[in-house]
Amino acid sequence: MKRNEELKIDVDLIEDPVERVMLKQKLRKLDIGNLQITGHLTNLHSEVILKRQLMASNKCTVRIYMLSAFNLSSRDNGSPSDPYLVLKCNDKTYDERSNYQLDEPNPKFMKYYDFEGTFPGCSPLDITVKDYDDIFGDEVIGNTIIDLEDRYFTLEWQSLHHKPIEYRQLYHQSSSQEQGVVKCWVEINSVNVDPQHIKTYDITEKPLETFELRICVFNAKEMKIMDWEGTSDVFFRCFFDSKEDVQETDTHYRNQDGKPDFQYRLVYKVDVPRKDYKFTMQAYDRDFFKSNDMIGEAQINLKQLIEDCQLVKKPLTLNEQYYNDVLKPLKAQPLEFDSEHPSRFWLKLRAKNSKTGKEDNNGKVLVQVDVLPNDMAKKNPVGKARDNPNHSPTLPQPEGRLKLSLNPFTMFN
Repeated sequence: MKRNEELKIDVDLIEDPVERVMLKQKLRKLDIGNLQITGHLTNLHSEVILKRQLMASNKCTVRIYMLSAFNLSSRDNGSPSDPYLVLKCNDKTYDERSNYQLDEPNPKFMKYYDFEGTFPGCSPLDITVKDYDDIFGDEVIGNTIIDLEDRYFTLEWQSLHHKPIEYRQLYHQSSSQEQGVVKCWVEINSVNVDPQHIKTYDITEKPLETFELRICVFNAKEMKIMDWEGTSDVFFRCFFDSKEDVQETDTHYRNQDGKPDFQYRLVYKVDVPRKDYKFTMQAYDRDFFKSNDMIGEAQINLKQLIEDCQLVKKPLTLNEQYYNDVLKPLKAQPLEFDSEHPSRFWLKLRAKNSKTGKEDNNGKVLVQVDVLPNDMAKKNPVGKARDNPNHSPTLPQPEGRLKLSLNPFTMFN
């Protein structure tokens, strides 16, 4: 039965209705429906179609969807390239020089380009990525050539309803090494096809949405003591990107037990989508006479939490239930939640040991992470640090801090 079904499909591929009916009648008369000739007929039929296509001239629209590129080689000294696209096919060229992207080894293009071509005889599609340089002149980063006729005359490619996304390696004539990769896909449609039957995919990036991220740093424990007199002046430096919006807690001076207390709220505005969702917390020992010494660092990926907030359009907290229901099945990093407060969890601080070269555990920090749509955050604001409005949660004054006084006996004690 399976062979008959396969044979039926092969016969139905024949476009000419008269030819299709005649072949079916011959098959019934010869009683060869159960013979293993499906593959042979398919090959014969493919050759017939290919000969017809080669003999006919068909004017088509070639559409290339350019999505992105990544790992582009640098053509600038000390910084990534400033890439842009140049696309050529037949007598048409698209030059995106005015849309170059500054210092970007992984640019997103998210545009499509249309060319006209006649098959057979259409020229290949030339995709070149260049580096913008207003002073010394632009340089080619890499190039790739797409053989359009190879696709047009391949039945397997033509039969695909959704054309495959291609990852094209870029090469430069001066090197045999890959210079990066572009991500794209190609569609070829006859100009005789009704444009309403040709789907245009909207690949433009969604407009940025702003969210408010609230990080409460409560306290820490098991912190490594950094100063020779048995104390540390501990503070935290936190960021998504070390080059922008870096925020710090206040400092717990002269901490002796490795349990500095902060009760400090950090508030960030986060635009989505973004490149990096990894939030970094670095613990330092403050020093006024030399550079601060890093005690340890912790990272947590907040991509899923932020994207879920974007999806449900309401505030979310990275609590124990959310972790077990959503993050844990996705094999997210292990988190140790506080037994008394299921919305708070400990992050381990790690640092490289200068003597052994291995990473040491240098303490833990207790945090709470909340993310809110920006409009909801405006309606329910909170203050940074311990400023008003101080809620969700209310942060008290930290304990165990050194109290400054003009009385020398008080300071001594």
